[in-house]
Amino acid sequence: MAFPNRNRKVVLARRPNGMPVEDDFRLVDDPVPEAGPGELLVRAHYLSADPFQRMRLDAGSGYGKTLDIGDVVKGRMVGEVVQSNHPKYETGDFVEGMLGWQTYAVSDGSIERAEYAPGITKVDADIAPVSAYLGILGFPGVTAYFALLEVCDPQPGETVVVTGAGGAVGSLAGQLAKIRGCRVIGIAGSDEKLDHVTGELGFDGGINYRSSPDLLADLRRLCPDRVNVHFDNVGGDIAHTILHHLARDARIVLVGNISQNNLPETPFRPDVTGLLMTARAMTKGFIVYDYEDRADEARKAIAGWLAEGKIRYRETIADGIDQAPAAFISMLQGGNIGKQLIRLDDI
Repeated sequence: MAFPNRNRKVVLARRPNGMPVEDDFRLVDDPVPEAGPGELLVRAHYLSADPFQRMRLDAGSGYGKTLDIGDVVKGRMVGEVVQSNHPKYETGDFVEGMLGWQTYAVSDGSIERAEYAPGITKVDADIAPVSAYLGILGFPGVTAYFALLEVCDPQPGETVVVTGAGGAVGSLAGQLAKIRGCRVIGIAGSDEKLDHVTGELGFDGGINYRSSPDLLADLRRLCPDRVNVHFDNVGGDIAHTILHHLARDARIVLVGNISQNNLPETPFRPDVTGLLMTARAMTKGFIVYDYEDRADEARKAIAGWLAEGKIRYRETIADGIDQAPAAFISMLQGGNIGKQLIRLDDI
């Protein structure tokens, strides 16, 4: 099979100072690699833009390896096997994995995927479009499933507040809480996102934190019985405000801190010990790789709800690998609804 003579890659050109800009990245062309013994070559169809990628651009990270200058930006890819020397994969199979922002990638076929290991998983295009395996059937879906249903274990009638509600993880977490019979309030950064989660996805209410004159007052109005579960995707001032309106025995799962990722300095943190003690609240940090060996459990359940029409999802798509940095920056600024993807059908 003949391939193009170039592999287009997005590499880290310099470390961002605060919010990334497009000049922090560079597009380079290299020869298309070949699959060696026991390896396979994957042609990208979609690349993923995810909040976790931001911390990997800095010199140090709270956990996991960061990038060196000149490295291909680490990110998830779903694509087609176009050359295989591996007994478990055939030409035409579709796979997903941490294969980087590039148009072609070589994998050894391993299923080991934790952090930046280039392990891959076969995807079934008969269940959903392959792009879904970077979102609702990918690690964002696995995150929402275990962080909400296992860590927080919401009960019927409880109030669940989801921040970052318009994104890939938050939008699914809220729908899973609705399946559990909960009252769900979403917090997001635009009226368009709130219309999506309260209209299309069935959330019971929402708050636009950018336009709210008093977030705590809005919480009190929408959550008269206080907050039983806080699914926290953003951290920062919003998360701190919600601590003032917790119900007794509330559960808080710390999934992301996107509001803090682009700050040049670590902000002052007020002491929240008293608030947590008063509510007898449980707070737990969540890293999806802790559930790597159970990912198929989440995918199977989510696929079933998709087939039954109990959950929905949306994708925001940019076209062309040259648009990957802009799409990533837009996502960090809240420009996406649902999952932010980069489509590479033009290679």
